[in-house]
Amino acid sequence: MILSDMLVKIRQARHIDFGDLFGRAIDLFQKVWLQGLLMQVLTIAVSWGVSMAVMLPMSLGGAFIEYGDVSYNDDEVGVIALIFMMVMYLVILVIMSVVNFALQAAFYRIIRMKDRNRSGDRGVGFGMFIKKKYLKKVLVLSMMQVGIAVLAALIFIIPLFYVVVPLQFAIVIFAFNPDWSVNDIYKAAFALGNKKWGITFGTFLVIGFLAIVVGVMACFIGVYATVSVVYLPAYLIYKDVVGFTEDEDMIAQIGV
Repeated sequence: MILSDMLVKIRQARHIDFGDLFGRAIDLFQKVWLQGLLMQVLTIAVSWGVSMAVMLPMSLGGAFIEYGDVSYNDDEVGVIALIFMMVMYLVILVIMSVVNFALQAAFYRIIRMKDRNRSGDRGVGFGMFIKKKYLKKVLVLSMMQVGIAVLAALIFIIPLFYVVVPLQFAIVIFAFNPDWSVNDIYKAAFALGNKKWGITFGTFLVIGFLAIVVGVMACFIGVYATVSVVYLPAYLIYKDVVGFTEDEDMIAQIGV
């Protein structure tokens, strides 16, 4: 599918019923909750690993300055520590943004696989977008997500509520159209986000609130198992508006 075809489908999209969308999201969650939990575990594990890898050298450097033979005055140490800390936090931000984007995109591919009642598809897994082929694009896309979100928050908090919907659709669109350009992905994402903002944001709020309530009732740890349900409305709306053509594409490839 090319961008122009998707934009036509978005413009012609029909009304989506909230109750139907909510019910389908809950039904689909029963198929993918384990993979959603695994995504949360992977995110936490990577976050912890990256933080430790960054903070350990900082701690050792501080101890070396304090107890070693290096002589710096307090002002010099403060400036050096501040600059180093800012650089390290930036590194953590970049790495975690890339990892989060790649894991969420892969999760959407896994959702599609489970939605089709398939036990496995070749090449589909949480590491599928953390590869040389896609890494540069994932980096650019994730940094644009951070930049747009920060800009929206700086302007005023209300624009942040607006952009959260198209930013989520950008991940969905990339997941199923990874060869598209960054510009095309965001054009389609904002077109779909504008068209279906109300139903997407409303479902996200309701289903997210219920996920937190159920998770808290399960001694808080359950939140990690239930929170992935918030990703499902965006997938289902994309499915309803744009659709999928895997079978047709496969037939075209084999020439039948």
